[in-house]
Amino acid sequence: MPTADLCRDDWGLMPGVAALLSRTGEPIAVSALWQSRMASVVGAGDWRDALDDDGRLGLLDALARRSHFTLKLNTTHRGSSVVHWQCQAWWDPHAQAHACFFADVTASEVGRIAHLEDSQRIEWMFERLPVEVAFYSFEPELMCLYANERYAKSIGRTLANTLGKSAYELLTSQERQHIAAHRPSSLREGESMTFDMQRRDPDGQTRDLEVTITCHREARQLLNGYLVLLTDVSERRKTEASMRASQARLFRFMEASAEGVVFHREGVITDVNPAACRLFGQAHAELVGTSILRLPPQSLHSRTSLSIFSGADAFRESEIVDAQGRHLPVELIGRTLDRHGERLRMTVIRDIQDRRQAQTRIHALIDDLRSQKERAEAADRAKSMFLAAASHDLRQPIHALGLFLTALRAMAQSTVVPSEELGQICKRMQTSLDGLGQLLNMLLDVSRLDANAIEVRLAPTSLTQLFGEIEQEFADIALERGLALDVAYTNGWVLTDATVLRRILSNLMANAIRYTPRGRVLLGSRSRGDHIEIQVHDSGIGISPEQLDAIFEEFYQVDVSASQGNESHGLGLGLSIVKRSARLLNAQIQVRSTPGRGSMFSIMVPACEPAQALPEHGHDDSASDPGRRCVLVIDDDEQVLMGMQQLLQIWGHTVWCAATADEAVVLAIAHAAEIDLLLSDYRLGGNTTAVQAIAAIHACLGRPVPTYILTGDTSPQRIQEASELGFPLLHKPVDVNALRSALEH
Repeated sequence: MPTADLCRDDWGLMPGVAALLSRTGEPIAVSALWQSRMASVVGAGDWRDALDDDGRLGLLDALARRSHFTLKLNTTHRGSSVVHWQCQAWWDPHAQAHACFFADVTASEVGRIAHLEDSQRIEWMFERLPVEVAFYSFEPELMCLYANERYAKSIGRTLANTLGKSAYELLTSQERQHIAAHRPSSLREGESMTFDMQRRDPDGQTRDLEVTITCHREARQLLNGYLVLLTDVSERRKTEASMRASQARLFRFMEASAEGVVFHREGVITDVNPAACRLFGQAHAELVGTSILRLPPQSLHSRTSLSIFSGADAFRESEIVDAQGRHLPVELIGRTLDRHGERLRMTVIRDIQDRRQAQTRIHALIDDLRSQKERAEAADRAKSMFLAAASHDLRQPIHALGLFLTALRAMAQSTVVPSEELGQICKRMQTSLDGLGQLLNMLLDVSRLDANAIEVRLAPTSLTQLFGEIEQEFADIALERGLALDVAYTNGWVLTDATVLRRILSNLMANAIRYTPRGRVLLGSRSRGDHIEIQVHDSGIGISPEQLDAIFEEFYQVDVSASQGNESHGLGLGLSIVKRSARLLNAQIQVRSTPGRGSMFSIMVPACEPAQALPEHGHDDSASDPGRRCVLVIDDDEQVLMGMQQLLQIWGHTVWCAATADEAVVLAIAHAAEIDLLLSDYRLGGNTTAVQAIAAIHACLGRPVPTYILTGDTSPQRIQEASELGFPLLHKPVDVNALRSALEH
């Protein structure tokens, strides 16, 4: 019915979804069904708001033209549902509007979109498969209904030039013959066949392909044909060929290998190499056909089964029994491989006797290194404690000297200086210097021991004289601490180095006094057959049993919490020096101790017959020596140089002083006939040492003169160097008696 003949009021009776739309899409008149269907659109009730952007623009464009049109539109309704419409419109010239009829095509459109998405998804998947895919119809057409880009490219075509073409056109005659030989027409629904073939690509490269053809039949006859998958296996074939070549080389190597190789099938030996025959001490024929489990001991069968029978690569250390019944440590390596087309288990048997021995040595070395590391760490901790103690013990006498010097300066400003007070201050300054000297001498003793620079000279030694010297050294110290010092004199004589033994006893006495807050210290001896045991007893804090071995280590100090009255507990070097010095005398140090009651240290030395004692010559520090010397002194420290000059001149000697080696050479040339003694500091500034200066001065003098090197360097290297050059060392601070002895001799 022409739209013009309809009255606008009659649009409500119009069947279906219909509307008279203006050029802007506004409904002029609508059907009842339009009214109900469009009432649920989203927005403010205007159906145009429910259109998507493309639909709205397309509708407005069509309504602007005075012509018929057909258009697909989508409207969104409440609940996010979308309705797909097929709009058929006629231009009504009388109404100057378009009469539009809408057909709901939602069901068919949703199906179409789903089908399209499925097709795109399948196509996307096939395009990304790492294989070539094609689908051919059944004979006789064999038409290519589908192919991916990879397939088309492999046959030198585009995808458009492949689809719809017959296999007779797409494939070479050799390929068609190869496929026909496998008779794919005999396949039933769902059956597949796989075979290999080669194809020459358009670029001339030959590839190995694995072809799989699957038969697909549908009851509806919509999609029947062959699904063809082609996989490039060129690299796999190369790898397989390489593996076969590698296995061939492996078998040739095994024949010449020094390691035993056994081939077996389910535990029965099928072959062995010559090395295995030598390892077991049996001939080839004696081993083939026997069980491989006869090789390891019965007790190890369960442990070695994995390496022998497992299909995977396996490794284990085990044992085998040779023909002589000896148990040999071996390494078992199991592998599965093809040999002449047969899958066999191969077990490599490697003799590891040498490795086990090397491992034992390595473990011992590791244990030793670990022990050395622990000792080094302990020594490092002990050295830290030593530095703290040394810092304290060095500061104490230096601090005291500073106070005494301040007192002397105050006295110098007074018109009257009491000689008694002056003498007392000098005595105390000497005590501080003696304490400082003892500390430095202890460090010097360690350096001498490290440098092996102590030469032991055994001679008969009187214990009476030795005990007297010890008592004289420690009597005042013990008295100051409120201790009783008892010396049990003896007429015994021992064969020893008196200097080394005196150093040992001095250290033992110093330790006894240091760790005895109150009570007594006793020095005595006991006869032990052809030896004499010299003992030092104290009633001090004692030592716990677990510390008795550690106390002889360098820098080790016992728990000194019980000895609260002592300001200093030493450096932890004394007993280390004792032990090392006793070793020089081939003597043994023994210790017995009870915590809280005291300790006893002793050394065993061989007894001997008395010898004629040498007369002793005592010296007073202030008395002049009857032998006059002409001394050349070299030292780059002005204070030391002036101090040495004043002391030697007070003693009555002639002294020339030089601050450098060059000044010393000038003085040596000027007084060559007079100089009869040379004292030189080791370090003379810059890179010059006493060794160079002494050589130049001796050359100027033209004759050898007694020469002494003075140094504060106590390193083992310096002591060793001086010993090799033959020059005696006097360590700073120089002992007055040692300096007098040098001037005398």
